[in-house]
Formats: sequence, C-alpha cells, structure tokens
Amino acid sequence: MIFRRADKNDYFADHMGDYEDVLASLETLNLSILKAMDYTKRVYESGSNVDQFVTRFLLKETANQTQSLLSSVESAVDAIDEQTNPARHYHGQAGHALVEPWYDSPVPSYAPPARVVPRDRGKGSQTGPSDPKEDGLEGQISRLAALIGRLEDKTLWFDLHQRLSDSESTACTYLLLVRDEMTVSHKHLGEFCSSLKQYLKSVAGERDCFHVTAVKLPDGVTFIVYEFWETEEDWKRHLQSATCKGFQHVKVDTLSQPEAISSVAVPGTT
Repeated sequence: MIFRRADKNDYFADHMGDYEDVLASLETLNLSILKAMDYTKRVYESGSNVDQFVTRFLLKETANQTQSLLSSVESAVDAIDEQTNPARHYHGQAGHALVEPWYDSPVPSYAPPARVVPRDRGKGSQTGPSDPKEDGLEGQISRLAALIGRLEDKTLWFDLHQRLSDSESTACTYLLLVRDEMTVSHKHLGEFCSSLKQYLKSVAGERDCFHVTAVKLPDGVTFIVYEFWETEEDWKRHLQSATCKGFQHVKVDTLSQPEAISSVAVPGTT
C-alpha cells in the first residue's frame, strides 16, 4: 500500500498530541530567531554600548537556554532508546556520559518572577489558511519563548537603560550584574527551592540591589540567579551578610556540583 501525502498528514494528525503545538511553535520560533539575528546585526552597526551589551548578553543566554532545552529532549530520546534497544544504548555509552532518565524523580515546579514576552505578537510571517487554534498556539509560543529567553522581562532592560542614561546622579555610572548557576541534587530540590525563594525575597529588599531574579532550566535541577548591584563593593558587602551566608550553607548541602559565579559591569552610554 502506498501512502499519499494527504494520507500521511491524516495519519500523523491522529497521533501527534502535544507535539502538534510544539512543532508549530518551533517553526514560529525559528522565524523569531532569524529576526533577532537581523536585530543583532543592526545593534552592532549603530547601537549604543548598553544596547550592544544587552544584545550580546541575551544572545549568549538564548544559546545557553536553547542548548539546555535540547539536552532535555536528547535525554528523553536516550531514555526511550534504552527501553526499546538496551543493547545498542549500552554500546553507545562508550563515548557518552550516562544521562539520568528524564521520567524519574519528578521535580517541583518553580516559576521565575518574570518571563520574556515575545515582541510583535501576531505580526509574524504566516503562510496558508488561518488556524482555528491560533490563540492556543500563541500561548504555546509564549511558553516556549519564555523557556529559551527567560532571562528577564524586557521592562527591566528598559528601566536599566533609563537608569544609566537619564539618572541625574553621577555617583553610579554602571551596575554590576552577577550570574550564579547552581545544579541541585534531586533529593534536595524541595529544601533548595524553599531557601532560594526566601533568599530572593530578602535580597530584593536590600537598598543597594537594583534587581534580582531566578530561572529554572528545562532539566529541572539547574537554577540561575541574576543580581544587579549598584557597585562591586555593594555586592562584596552583601556576600558577608547573614542572608547570603545562610543561603550559602544551604547550597553546600543541596548542590550536586560547585556553583558557577560570574560578574560583569553593565556599561553606561557614551
């Protein structure tokens, strides 16, 4: 029996489930990324220092988040391959690190305080007839965009730009951005998340902290905390605070590997 194209479409349509929205979202995401690449080129041709810094940072974060998402999907593929063909999977492990089954140890949901909202919603290029599920698809696109671009709400960057460009105070010409990436042990997720929420609440109330937020990567156990401090001295002073030391003690007991901390000064406009 030979399948016609229409037959194939009907066959897959009956079994796609949630993948229908995923594939449609990926197509739209591809268009969004291409637009972002054009935007990146324009920024580096004529943008300010702050524009270039933010664009470069978001580009790297998009790459990191996309790779993390891909790793989660690949873990699922490996787990299924192991079930369907254990011998081949065992043979293939010679050159690959052992991955933990994606379906084990469900992790508690931890939503970040903010998420990226796709720009120009509804204005993307579309072909073919209108899909009656368009509204639902837009929701899926938003969630997927949040997954790979969950650095910060765009309003934060607007506020940051305004703070650097328009502030009448000349005492602070830059902000220090601190990035702390942590991988948590599965069995300590609950304890870590509870401590992290308390830490974020405490730091957000500190006078010298411009903004703080956290995101959880798709693997469910990797968290990234972003902190904006007035100066490097303010951040170092924060490291000696009871809040920071208390959270540090929790991290010693709950992390599965050493945390990765990096910092960079956000430049002002010239």
